[in-house]
Amino acid sequence: MRTLIGNVTMARMRLSLVAPWHALLVALLLALLGSVPTGASAHADGRANIRVVHFTYDAAGMTAYFRLSLPLLAHGPDGSPAPYVSARSESGRVFYYVSDTALDTATAMASATLAAGHAVTLQGKAVAPQLLSASIHVKGAVPPFSSADQARLATRASSSPSGPPPQGGTDIDLSNMLLDAAVFYPAVRPDEPFSFSSALQAGTLSDAPIHTILLSHHAGTTTQYSHSGTLDAAITVNPPVLQAFLQFVRAGAAHILEGYDHLLLVVCLVAGDLRLRAIALKISAFSAGHALSIVAGFHGWLPQASWSEPVIELLIALSVLGAALLLVRQRPASHPVLLTGVVGLVHGCGLAIGLRAILSDSGPNITTSLLSFNVGVELGQLMVGIGVWLLLHVAQLAPKPGPGPIRLGVALGAAAIALYWVVDRAQPVWSALQAV
Repeated sequence: MRTLIGNVTMARMRLSLVAPWHALLVALLLALLGSVPTGASAHADGRANIRVVHFTYDAAGMTAYFRLSLPLLAHGPDGSPAPYVSARSESGRVFYYVSDTALDTATAMASATLAAGHAVTLQGKAVAPQLLSASIHVKGAVPPFSSADQARLATRASSSPSGPPPQGGTDIDLSNMLLDAAVFYPAVRPDEPFSFSSALQAGTLSDAPIHTILLSHHAGTTTQYSHSGTLDAAITVNPPVLQAFLQFVRAGAAHILEGYDHLLLVVCLVAGDLRLRAIALKISAFSAGHALSIVAGFHGWLPQASWSEPVIELLIALSVLGAALLLVRQRPASHPVLLTGVVGLVHGCGLAIGLRAILSDSGPNITTSLLSFNVGVELGQLMVGIGVWLLLHVAQLAPKPGPGPIRLGVALGAAAIALYWVVDRAQPVWSALQAV
């Protein structure tokens, strides 16, 4: 009997020593994942290669007015720099330049690359592009491009830099140059959907991300589409209502899956209580808060001050830290549904800041777009919630380490990441408030 008691006591001691190590291991793994640069902030860096396209229509077809960062166009089919581009190494980094005497050559070659590098497909058939006009603009002399009328003028403007005439042979940084071009696509109508795609990328000429905005103008309305990265997968422009619904559902799901701070809060909410009813209520409350903030942000009801964005980002980080600390205390019911909804309001404000890059208030089917975007957000959160639930449920069924140490590890790892975010986001808030 004493031997049996002794064995049980030793087993408990071994388990008590093993459990913290499992918790520490999970925490370290989660913190390591959170240390990836893209997870430290909800925002991409300020640099970007842009692609803005205005689509206009008449009886003969469609004219597309393009504005692209020149690094997307200044290379040959093999990816090597175009002949008008020169490379120069400075401080251990390679920079690319175009001489002001080569602007005409650059305009001709880059506009040809632009026309060939974008595909418009109508009813499964490619539409042949017809280049109408093109012009290169240098930072400091870039005309506005917000409307279709401005885009028409920009494609005809002079390619020369502003200011005094250059002395000849002046090198211009490639990243400071834009190409505007007008391209005609016959037989494309506004009431018929078409596919738009492109495989263009900057390659070695630039490591900045690509941001695309497409605007389709018809009958006094403008429908806007947004995309980040290359356009290998085609965007359907002027889609029917059902297709537009599915398109915005995908955009909503992608938006939430790219927000690491939002996802980490969902992980904490699920890990705190593995009952399916409790999970469904909390995620639904979180999504409801999201939806209210997104609608408010879309209609301009949220603060527009310079300090609002950094303050919201800091509040999001603090909410994740609070949820993680509650989870550390091992309190399954520590995330009331009402409180979760309030936290959802805060996180929704973060999403609402960039919502106008996805939706346009002047386009048709706005109610459908908002609804479908929020459905996508909910689906993204449910996907993460189900995955976390399955992992912790399996751990609960296992003899060891059991759900306790794993939940503790998740809590510690989430707290470490959130604390880093809090520190990282506090400085922009302080700077913004000082500037008020």
